[in-house]
Amino acid sequence: MSTGYRTLKKVNAQELFDGRLEPYGVREQIVPDSTTTGKRCLTDGNNYMWAYIENDLVDCIERYASGGVPAKILGAIAEAFDTDIVSEHEPQFWGFETQEEWDAWMDQISNEDTESFYLEVLKYVRGESHDIGPTTVGMIRPQIAKEIVEKDPTLLLLENKDKLLSEIDRIYYHGEHTVTVTLSPEDIAAADLSVAHEDDVPRA
Repeated sequence: MSTGYRTLKKVNAQELFDGRLEPYGVREQIVPDSTTTGKRCLTDGNNYMWAYIENDLVDCIERYASGGVPAKILGAIAEAFDTDIVSEHEPQFWGFETQEEWDAWMDQISNEDTESFYLEVLKYVRGESHDIGPTTVGMIRPQIAKEIVEKDPTLLLLENKDKLLSEIDRIYYHGEHTVTVTLSPEDIAAADLSVAHEDDVPRA
């Protein structure tokens, strides 16, 4: 599990690793077999983050679950480069100014994915060539579609598209294919703590 972060100002990778973070207690950690010109590690001695580099600029700074809490490292970067930092859970990370713009984009992608899935399901049910892998989890929903269409062929009609997709989801998410995980109070507390750390993103 990981969380990505981006600086709102462009940061030169050479400057990020030229020692200017050391007064804040942050330095580069060379990791054999992992450190490359495009992937370099920062540490405050206890916590670790990976900077991914593209065209000599820092593209993304990644925090992995095993890397600890990112606040000190991100705070040092924000202070040294006078920049705000956003996480992948914020619209600015993806290049959007507002939550509304991001939501609209996500809706568009979702609609495109739904349409693509629907067309592939139709091909599968009709026995035509399709792009659904035969051994993937993604095959479960097309198989469900085939079963319910065999019982009601009218679901293949275009006017019944939404009905077909809704029935597939109903069976997939509420039927025998669903796996339910019950979290203990300790698990919930740990998750809340993790989210609290990840949302504590520095602002310049």
